Amino acid sequence: MEWIIVVALVVVSIGLLLLEFLVLTGSGVVGILGLAGIAGAVYAAYSWLGVTAGHFTLLGAALLGGIATYYALRARTWRRFRLDSRIDSTVERVDELARVGDSGVCVGRLAPMGKVMVGDNVMEAESVSGFLDEGSPVTVVKVLKNKIVVKLKTE
Repeated sequence: MEWIIVVALVVVSIGLLLLEFLVLTGSGVVGILGLAGIAGAVYAAYSWLGVTAGHFTLLGAALLGGIATYYALRARTWRRFRLDSRIDSTVERVDELARVGDSGVCVGRLAPMGKVMVGDNVMEAESVSGFLDEGSPVTVVKVLKNKIVVKLKTE
């Protein structure tokens, strides 16, 4: 019965140490509990089972801790938990849809950013004329990759 308690205490304590190293880094409480558990298991083995069993428990705890740490820190161990999705989308390129000098109409209020319809395309725009109301006619002044710069057509 004592062996079961000692082995269970060693296994749980090594689990607590791995939890401290890999998940709850910096908290310290779980790591201290893990170290205290291993020390308690070794002490119990020496006092309940004798010197030889205590030596084997100490050696076994060190080996089991080393093996568990080795397998926990391998890259292949965590491969099934990692995120493998790739982002292959891009920002809508406005520079292919509009040219300097094109005319358009504000779809929403530009304050100073908003949506402008140039031709059949609705795109993000920035106003150099300040705040523009919906339906105001605009002219494209500058074309960037992801937005256009417009001014009020009457200027």
